[in-house]
Amino acid sequence: MLNIPPPVVDPLSFPQTDEGLQAVLTEIDKDCPLEGYVQTELTYHASNIHVPAAKTLEIPLPPVEFDGSKVEWSVTLVDEYHERLDIGFGLAVIVDGEETLVREMGRILAPTQSNKDGEDDATASTTGSTTDVSAKGKFTVANSAPVGLLMKFDNKHAWIKSKSVSYSFTIISPVDENMIQRSLRAKSVVPKLAEGKEAAKSAKESERARSEALAKMKKEMEDKANKLSKQLDDEKKSVEDIQKSSDEAEKEAMEKANEIKDTLALVKMETDSIDNCTTSIIALEEECARLRKQWEELKVEREAHEKERLKLEQQAEVRQKERLQLQEEIAARKEEAAKLAAKLQESEKVQESMQSNLADLETEMKAREDDEEKYEKELKFIQKLEAAVALRFVETKP
Repeated sequence: MLNIPPPVVDPLSFPQTDEGLQAVLTEIDKDCPLEGYVQTELTYHASNIHVPAAKTLEIPLPPVEFDGSKVEWSVTLVDEYHERLDIGFGLAVIVDGEETLVREMGRILAPTQSNKDGEDDATASTTGSTTDVSAKGKFTVANSAPVGLLMKFDNKHAWIKSKSVSYSFTIISPVDENMIQRSLRAKSVVPKLAEGKEAAKSAKESERARSEALAKMKKEMEDKANKLSKQLDDEKKSVEDIQKSSDEAEKEAMEKANEIKDTLALVKMETDSIDNCTTSIIALEEECARLRKQWEELKVEREAHEKERLKLEQQAEVRQKERLQLQEEIAARKEEAAKLAAKLQESEKVQESMQSNLADLETEMKAREDDEEKYEKELKFIQKLEAAVALRFVETKP
């Protein structure tokens, strides 16, 4: 068994391009390019070839073109109904028009029968055993190529029974020392390719795992950001509602103040009326006798005005209390709005921070995706290189 040498070159040190691949293959091929040194294996196969009763049949095969080619053959007599059939068979090579038997004419049996009657070790099974073929063998073409192959079947001893045969011939082209050395060089880089492939797979999986983790973090942060955004919208709406309510309260307070002002104006008017009445009363007292009746009427009128003034003063006091209460509510709502505005400002800062973190995550995810793509390209290059290297393997058969 040939020993595989150390790697002739590190295939992973070359650029991962078509040019790099060609450079690696050039180091492996050296003076034995794949185009000029290819091991081929041709197989000729046929089934149920008819050999008439009391007749012979010769079947030629295409010539073997190269010296050193190995020929492996097998012939099977078809015995579908287990009739213990036999037939004569021989194999000849034709060199310059002359036949030379490589398998002497002799009787072969169907595979279900015991081979006997002079069968050699290369073409018959041990007595009492069963084989898959009736005859088989192999030989090497030496210093005479091209040579023809000719199968000969003899069924003259069977006057009534025709026979059917199947055959398979495999011709393996020779392998020279250059091809063997090229194969060893190709096999020498396989471990390095396997190491690089595993490393690239591991790196790719690692990057993929990191990308998935980052994607999960991004999803969680986006959910939190959306929730915070909704909360900010709700808080902004609440602030707007409070501001609107405060504006309405201030408007109502202004209306109350105007009402108080109007009421106080009415009070002043009533006070002025009382003063006028009092002046009139004093004047009328001097004319008491003459104006007693008028004085009584004015006194009644003054009492009515006093009641009205008291009523208006009470209304003004109620309006004043309502205005103070509204001012307190406005102050409380403004304080609440200030607190919400501060909370909103803090939430906006958190949102800005989360947006910044999201941007950093997306940048990191893009970097991971780029690394994954890089390792994917490395894997494809290695796989392509492996396929090209495998074409250079040859197997020598004894």
